Amino acid sequence: MNVLVPGGCGYVGAMLVPWLLAAGHKVTVYDAMWFGRGHLPGDNGNLTVVKGDVRYQKLFRKACKGKDAVIYLAGLTKDAMCIAEPLLHDDVNRAAFPNVLQIAQDEGVKRFIFASSVAAYGSSDDDATEEEALEPTTLYGHAKDHCEAWLFASRAGSFAATAVRSASVCGYSPRMRFDTTVNMMTHDAMRRGVITVNGGKQKRSHIHIKDLCDFYQLLLDVSAERISGQSFNVVLENQSVMQSAQLVADVTGAKIEVHERTDNRSYTVDGSKAALVLGYAPKRTIESAVCDIQSRFDAGYWKDSATNPDYQNVVSGVL
Repeated sequence: MNVLVPGGCGYVGAMLVPWLLAAGHKVTVYDAMWFGRGHLPGDNGNLTVVKGDVRYQKLFRKACKGKDAVIYLAGLTKDAMCIAEPLLHDDVNRAAFPNVLQIAQDEGVKRFIFASSVAAYGSSDDDATEEEALEPTTLYGHAKDHCEAWLFASRAGSFAATAVRSASVCGYSPRMRFDTTVNMMTHDAMRRGVITVNGGKQKRSHIHIKDLCDFYQLLLDVSAERISGQSFNVVLENQSVMQSAQLVADVTGAKIEVHERTDNRSYTVDGSKAALVLGYAPKRTIESAVCDIQSRFDAGYWKDSATNPDYQNVVSGVL
């Protein structure tokens, strides 16, 4: 397939794009490159990398020409960033999306795969299924809800729309992030020898980045009819924050410090639909994600990780 990946220079994209190339797809990455090129390989016959903002409609239209599928990863992916830059958040995470969808349809894209999030469900101690109403509690979650509504309203004719409600992603990527739960704990364990837990009973859901790449690949391989109009939770495991901290501590030998609870949100989801409909099952463990990151710290990666805001997905001055 000829695949367009907006946001392909980010944390997930930097792992996914080589994944798709290895599977024989032709890939065009379209990214504002606020955090660089994502360590992607150079342009060649199967990869083209375009520097562009999803708000630039003419340039995005050009990127869509001749594409069979879009895997839409673009957007601000950190709620604290959405709060700090509300105008940028509204422009990129909400206002640009209807135009993006219309352009993709106009240019004959057959399937549109949207990177949503379990944050769209809002906080709950019960395992949310895809049939449940979305009741987000954060700006980031509200934007995902907003985009999903447009996504499924756009489904018509041969345009297959699919939402991937990913759990919190963990594991190594060439464009690394240390602001997701497991990655942050592993970073602190390796840099400080201490994992800070605020409360610990609140729950989070997790997925290994390589398993998420497997799922996106699967959505390109199956027939469009099987995934059109569908949303899928992609999750390996739901854990309490303390369980995750203990796992990281067991791998790294770090200590755990427990403080007052500052965040009451819990995100837990059910992943059985992906297994039932598509035969999908995650293959990697959270422990293996921690080990991957640990081995690279030991090899001298990310020497500036404690001071460089790029690893926390913080950007400013790009309106």
